[in-house]
Amino acid sequence: MAKELPSLGELEICVLQLIWREQPCTERHIWDLVCQQRDVARTTVLKTMQRLEAKGVLVRVAAKGPVQFRAAIEPERLLPTLVDHFVERTLGGSYGPLVAFLADNGNLSARDLTALRAIARKLDSGAAD
Repeated sequence: MAKELPSLGELEICVLQLIWREQPCTERHIWDLVCQQRDVARTTVLKTMQRLEAKGVLVRVAAKGPVQFRAAIEPERLLPTLVDHFVERTLGGSYGPLVAFLADNGNLSARDLTALRAIARKLDSGAAD
């Protein structure tokens, strides 16, 4: 059985998204990027990265100079778990409010809409079986 993926807080998710984009990278580089989005102490970002490492989500990369990190898990594996946790904890297990939000949200790109149509076709074909 696959190991249960950890739950993550808002700053942890923010840091992880930046690491996915920038890896391998130093704590200092991630802190610089986080500071572009919000005012946060460098020690807070370092502690967040240490928590992610302890949760098995980040690993240190052997390198000369400052310690570098990379993600130990791919977004394709973690993001579905985060969405499931959100639906369970925030929406009481019902995907209906999420689907309604997507339908009413005017910010979906053409690519998003294409992906949603493909998902709907897949669901329809599965329901016919």
